[in-house]
Amino acid sequence: MEILISYSFQAFRRQKNDNDEIITSDIAEQTELVFGEIERVLEQAGASLDDVVKAVIYLTDMNDFSVVSPIRDKYFKKSVPVSTMIEVNGMTRKGAKIEIEVTAIKKK
Repeated sequence: MEILISYSFQAFRRQKNDNDEIITSDIAEQTELVFGEIERVLEQAGASLDDVVKAVIYLTDMNDFSVVSPIRDKYFKKSVPVSTMIEVNGMTRKGAKIEIEVTAIKKK
């Protein structure tokens, strides 16, 4: 039996101030925060980054690709999921520069 797990993450889930704004404007820090949140939630679901088969990364500035790509590769070094990066006009939280949607399949 396989279980499909799909989530979308932004850095704000963990690191925001009282005004609901992102604490850091650094894309590398935001990317690390998002991947940390992904790891935490997947672990709670009994899965890991190794179970991720698809990732969609939304960036507010495609020029950040060169910063985000090596971080993505570090976290996905074992699973190597299908991965797409898309530039968007903005995020739902002020100051957020990245959102990552992942799909994982965990065999039970």
